[in-house]
Amino acid sequence: MGNTKHEDAIMKMGFDYFRDNIVKMLGIDYEFLESAPTELVDLKIYSLYMDFTFLTTQGFYVHFEFQTTDDKIIADLRRFRAYEALYSHNKGKNVITYVIYSGGIKNVQTQLDCGASTYRVIPIYLTEKDADKVFARLQEKQEKGEPFTEEDFAELSLTPLMSGSLSRKDTIKKGILVVKQDKTDTSEKVTAMLYTLAEKFLTGAELEEIKEAVRMTRLGEMIMEDGRKEGLETGRRKIVLNMLSKKQFSYEQIAELVDISTEKVKEIEREALVEN
Repeated sequence: MGNTKHEDAIMKMGFDYFRDNIVKMLGIDYEFLESAPTELVDLKIYSLYMDFTFLTTQGFYVHFEFQTTDDKIIADLRRFRAYEALYSHNKGKNVITYVIYSGGIKNVQTQLDCGASTYRVIPIYLTEKDADKVFARLQEKQEKGEPFTEEDFAELSLTPLMSGSLSRKDTIKKGILVVKQDKTDTSEKVTAMLYTLAEKFLTGAELEEIKEAVRMTRLGEMIMEDGRKEGLETGRRKIVLNMLSKKQFSYEQIAELVDISTEKVKEIEREALVEN
């Protein structure tokens, strides 16, 4: 089906940008003071990486983990427990862990018997969210000429991970078409997220259909317009550098969208580094 780590990465990108909105959307009501370091070093000098951790105004840390599989739940719980223990030891504060499950995962084990104690995480299942309701509400706002809020964009970017009547391909395509009406930088981020989710879940003709939909968005129009204005080669180079600077796309994604090879994308990047 695809690389589950890829979905984790794109969700992390979205979380970084939509942090406060996504947290509210998921029903988590904390005020955050700051983002916290997510690298831990244990006694054997192994590096451990947490997904996202924030210090609350109440004086404890809230730790978020994104999970797209549930086939190693015991190992995952032990890993989360290690994160909490090391972080609490290093910072001298309590830590609460929320695990955000996607990809149709429901009702996983959330407790781990640790002998004299029991470790627990708080699960959040994105499949309990209804993509149909999100689309209906956003389309109504568009019809009324009302702008999308940051929370709207956050919900839209996660619709492929929610429940709903549409297939995942049609959900992604509908999300792209909805956000296409917006001409802000935020809409580009949502498009990038939806495109990457398509790469994870879709293959063959379905994936090609999504790629075509992306080409018809602001990103696609930008590629075509620059090509017309500056010549095909110069225009492509400019677009590649622009997309690389945003750090929203992989080399392979840029190559697909700009219609050049992955090696050409890397070559353009190397040339730009030398020039600078």
